[in-house]
Amino acid sequence: MFKAMTHRMGALAALMCVLLLGAPASADSAADFFKGKTLIYIVATSPGGGYDTYARLIAKHMKKYLPVSKIIVKNVPGAGHIIGANQLYAAKPDGLTIGTFNTGLIYAQLLKREGIKFDLAKFTYLGKAASDPRTILMSTKSDIKSFDDLKKAKEPVKFAAAGPGSAAYNEIKMLNGALNLNIKLITGYRGQEGEMAMMRGEVEGQMASLSSILPFVKNGYGRIILQIGGSPSPELGNVPIAADIIPEGQGKSIVALIGSQAELARLTAAPPGVPADRARVLVNAYKSALEDPELRAAAKKLGRPIVPLYGDDVAKRIKAALNQSPETVALVKSVLSEKPKGTAVKSALLSVTPDGKNITFKGPDGKIVKSKVSGSRTKVVINGKDSNRKNLKQGMMCDITYKPGGKNEPIILSCK
Repeated sequence: MFKAMTHRMGALAALMCVLLLGAPASADSAADFFKGKTLIYIVATSPGGGYDTYARLIAKHMKKYLPVSKIIVKNVPGAGHIIGANQLYAAKPDGLTIGTFNTGLIYAQLLKREGIKFDLAKFTYLGKAASDPRTILMSTKSDIKSFDDLKKAKEPVKFAAAGPGSAAYNEIKMLNGALNLNIKLITGYRGQEGEMAMMRGEVEGQMASLSSILPFVKNGYGRIILQIGGSPSPELGNVPIAADIIPEGQGKSIVALIGSQAELARLTAAPPGVPADRARVLVNAYKSALEDPELRAAAKKLGRPIVPLYGDDVAKRIKAALNQSPETVALVKSVLSEKPKGTAVKSALLSVTPDGKNITFKGPDGKIVKSKVSGSRTKVVINGKDSNRKNLKQGMMCDITYKPGGKNEPIILSCK
């Protein structure tokens, strides 16, 4: 009996040794897989932009924590990140291909855009590198002092935006529809032109990313009345966070959807089906890279914020963003499917008759277009205010949407 017990105890001890040694061996074997191999990092844009900058920065430092021989950044631009994301999704799921793409693909998948061959919910996510909350910004000249003021506004409140398709235009349109706000969008303002228009009093507000308008606020020209996505920032004071104040319903879904775009910036993922142990090695290497002091210093020098999140935490947020009601999807579709009618071009007015009926400008191909401005059908906006053709002047810079052929009649003339 003693011998039997001894034998059983010896067997148990041997089994425990195997179990104790087994996990590290498995982890070591997963890391060993990468030794001497090449990792491909797909970037779904052309070289030189923000996605490319983040990818090359991460690749440089990730190599310190991954036993590969090299990491090659491969740019695969086209179709609004769809081509690169398709290529990443279809890559062999061995852990040797990772990539980055725009979270705007969440909208594209919700709308079942043509050409999509991926499911964002099935990617193997390593993490995300940044976040940039969206804000509703008001001019300090405006009587709108808070989000409550905006909700109660009886007269239309003019907001600057570039035009259909721009992030600010899309998001304000969605919020307008979901929250019944009384906002009138004035298009044609690109880059920092919106801030300039606020300073001139042409518009009262705009939707913008926090990083882009913080200097404007710090210089005393604007105030933030609502933040969408991200965490409260001590430097902003008591700015309400949209997720905390918007009641349940379609409005909350839209806020969550916009917030997801803000919080999940600069994603990195691998194809679906990467073995779990190799995925853990990739996530750990990615995390170590983003927490590397040298990467943080380089990112700060480049003006690229690092606000990371890793692995399953990113996957859960992507799935939540994709889980939208039919009503929310319908609203998104109505906004993102909107396109300006006719041909759009930005040009100076090369000539204008005294009555404003006849103008010339450069078309998309650079050739001079002769155009007849209608007194009733053409909408004329000058410096953000409704106007008429008699106020058009040679040299004004205009966003022009017109019907090519015949009279080349403008539909919209938005000039400064």
